Amino acid sequence: MAYKATWRVSFGEIDYAGIVYYPNFFDYFQRTEEAFMEHIGFPYPYLIGELKIGFPIVHVEADFKHPVRYGDSFDVNMSVAHLGTSSVTFGFRVFKGQQLCGTASITHVTVDMKTFKTIPIPSELRALFEKHVQLK
Repeated sequence: MAYKATWRVSFGEIDYAGIVYYPNFFDYFQRTEEAFMEHIGFPYPYLIGELKIGFPIVHVEADFKHPVRYGDSFDVNMSVAHLGTSSVTFGFRVFKGQQLCGTASITHVTVDMKTFKTIPIPSELRALFEKHVQLK
């Protein structure tokens, strides 16, 4: 099951060609991810601040297929592409209407914030991630 967030391109997010400057897509992915984590009951302030569990990014990939322009509204569909013992890879698909504009995957590892050592994903969080695994 994919989680969907809808965004609108603002003037400050475009480049000279009038399209989204590619690094800004990573901001959209992060905002979508934060909204997803809040949606499942594990907002980052709780995860990091109270549970003392970090979630650093260790790998990123992206492909851009069609431009998204100033003023466009678009959807970012996010799902769990891979779930490891201590890592999770989120898959992102950017749509403008029915047109696929880009894809990305971002891999995080779970760490203890006190030691910054890798730890297993907590079972409650893992169970929530499992509900959002999308098979290829």
